[in-house]
Amino acid sequence: MASNPVGRRSHFKSRAGCLVCKRRKVKCDERKPACGNCTRHGVPCSFPSRPESAHSTPAASQARSDGVAESVSPSAMIPQSLSTSTLQLHDMELFHHYMISTCYTLSRTPVVQAVWRDEAPRVGFTMPAVLHAMLAVSALHLARCDPSRRDSCITQAHRHHELAVCMVTPNMPSLASDNGAGLFLFSSLTCIFACAGARSEDNSFSLFEQGRLANWVLLFRGTKTVIDYSSDDFSKGRLGPMFSNGHDAAAARGPHAMEQGQMYTWELKQFICREFSQDHQQLQVYEEALIALNKTLGIVLKPHEEPRLQTADIFAWLLETSEEYMESLVQGAPVALIIFGYFCVALRQIEGMWFMEGVSGRLMSQLSSLIDERYQGWLRWPKEQISWTPNSISI
Repeated sequence: MASNPVGRRSHFKSRAGCLVCKRRKVKCDERKPACGNCTRHGVPCSFPSRPESAHSTPAASQARSDGVAESVSPSAMIPQSLSTSTLQLHDMELFHHYMISTCYTLSRTPVVQAVWRDEAPRVGFTMPAVLHAMLAVSALHLARCDPSRRDSCITQAHRHHELAVCMVTPNMPSLASDNGAGLFLFSSLTCIFACAGARSEDNSFSLFEQGRLANWVLLFRGTKTVIDYSSDDFSKGRLGPMFSNGHDAAAARGPHAMEQGQMYTWELKQFICREFSQDHQQLQVYEEALIALNKTLGIVLKPHEEPRLQTADIFAWLLETSEEYMESLVQGAPVALIIFGYFCVALRQIEGMWFMEGVSGRLMSQLSSLIDERYQGWLRWPKEQISWTPNSISI
């Protein structure tokens, strides 16, 4: 009786696996309605409408016997959430617009642009939430490029955004460990969507929502948690160029940048030291936030120089600030709000990127409305730097 060679297990070749496993070239257990792989990764699972059988056409049989790959139906390349039964022409248009235009606007660095163009869609084909987030951002970008279609594009943007959030929220813990790259891209795209959406409807872009930090702030800070706890090696994986660019930004945030930034916050620091001379714990919280902010301002406000800034140069401050500072911010502590007002000066420097337009002014409007008259003078310098007035209207 024939037996398998020692040390080698019998192998069951999946012939009727789901479309996602076929696309990923991994073994499928063929369990329905959702196979084990798709269940574990929290992605929609779908099977071919007609599984392979012994009655395959001669041409198909010959192709398999010759080792020639069979042609893949276009529908097999589309996640179930965007299957041909529900796929609309405007969805295809949004994907096309993303590939030829939007992806190049998400960074000023060519190698990072290439990641948004090549790798983000590949991740999206295995994690539909990322694909929907891409289409949501693409729709907002198209609305900006073609104002005559603004209303319809914004409607589509919010549809894809809501689908993305619904898909990823229930599976957040498993995705963080199994698909860290996808979760990082989803968080980044959602932050871009929030910033770009500041001009889409009623100018509603804020730092707080219902007594807590806005989702875009939480998501952005959450990217550090994804990086720390994911099994993915971000520096060497498919998103590597994003993180090598981030290392350059981190290197720039050295002692020289901090020293350069101190000239803009020196008076504020003296004021904070006087205000909290008896509360050393809170003084330390604010001083640490100010030190990190000095590094940011030192990079973006170099005299006689116009640095080629990236979003990483600016938003690094949000990752470096402590939970204690963020809690003071949520509670509406005047000094915490003032420090964030100074951060708006840094945000202003990247408003040349379409999704950042008007963000600093909208945040300053909210901060100004929350700060008591006694402290309004401390917002004078940042207001001047971003050309903000009570009657100013952001783009």
